[in-house]
Amino acid sequence: MARTIAVLFAMVVSFNAGAGSAAFASPSDSWAWKYRVLVVFASNDEDPSLRSQRQQLKGMRSELDDRHMSVIEVIGSNATHVSGPDLGLSGNELKTFVRKKDDRFEVLLFGKDTGIKLRSSEPVAASNVFSLIDTMPMRRQEMKRSGR
Repeated sequence: MARTIAVLFAMVVSFNAGAGSAAFASPSDSWAWKYRVLVVFASNDEDPSLRSQRQQLKGMRSELDDRHMSVIEVIGSNATHVSGPDLGLSGNELKTFVRKKDDRFEVLLFGKDTGIKLRSSEPVAASNVFSLIDTMPMRRQEMKRSGR
């Protein structure tokens, strides 16, 4: 009898641990300590600020890759992977994560530590994003390891 109770208790604990970990999963779990994430929010594909931000990032693939970046556009509630690793995140997950209540244009840069490093309601020059990243301690370590 005691053995049966112990087995049932172990099953309940195991089940609850699995449910608990899923319930507390965060979108940042998919990039923490691996990638920097640039998220561009806009209300629609015709947003002039979105078009400007796209232009800023155009042709910057190697610079983005070098800095371990993933770029995601969230238009309305739809998320589109633009560059770097596809983290499989939804627009609603990202909006909830940053507590975004509207569809206004906004750019957010998350560091590898998942903290917000830049938040702008206007398009941001790629050179400014890269300069900011290059001042971060983790990026400086990366550059030192690669001999830059």
